[in-house]
Amino acid sequence: MNILRKKPKIEVKPTTTDKKLVLIGWVIVILNFVVVLLFYFDLPETIPVHFNLKGEINGFGSKSILWIIPSISASIYMAMSILVLKMKPYYMNYPVKVTEKNAKELYALGIRMLTVMNLTTVIIFLITTLIFVFKIKGIFDTIDTETLIGLWIAIALLPFIYVFKMFNVSKQ
Repeated sequence: MNILRKKPKIEVKPTTTDKKLVLIGWVIVILNFVVVLLFYFDLPETIPVHFNLKGEINGFGSKSILWIIPSISASIYMAMSILVLKMKPYYMNYPVKVTEKNAKELYALGIRMLTVMNLTTVIIFLITTLIFVFKIKGIFDTIDTETLIGLWIAIALLPFIYVFKMFNVSKQ
């Protein structure tokens, strides 16, 4: 808790770009539901719901399970969007020392990092939905699990870009 008191309590709000990125994310969340809705009534009652690492089907279930992906996406996006828009950035942890001189820029980077990570997460949820639906409809023979895993790993590594930027800010 002592670390929180040492950071300058400078108010930094999300920029117009951050707010636009949040809005774009909501459009993608809605698009995810639309994709499921467009294909839902044309699907059989029992569909493949699980695939092994080779992209081969190894589990079946009700087609209603397709609604889980956009629902999880919407839930995560809503929580993270509230966090991005309402959180005080001086409560975040930073990999560098926050001073009066660099606080504003570091706080803005922290907000942008959360915004971009949130946006890329819903994009990958949409891609996951599309791959599932295309596989079920027979448009793809297998699911490219390497692509999906790679995309999720990319999101996990995304904060390191911002950590690098934060180190550059602290050197100035």
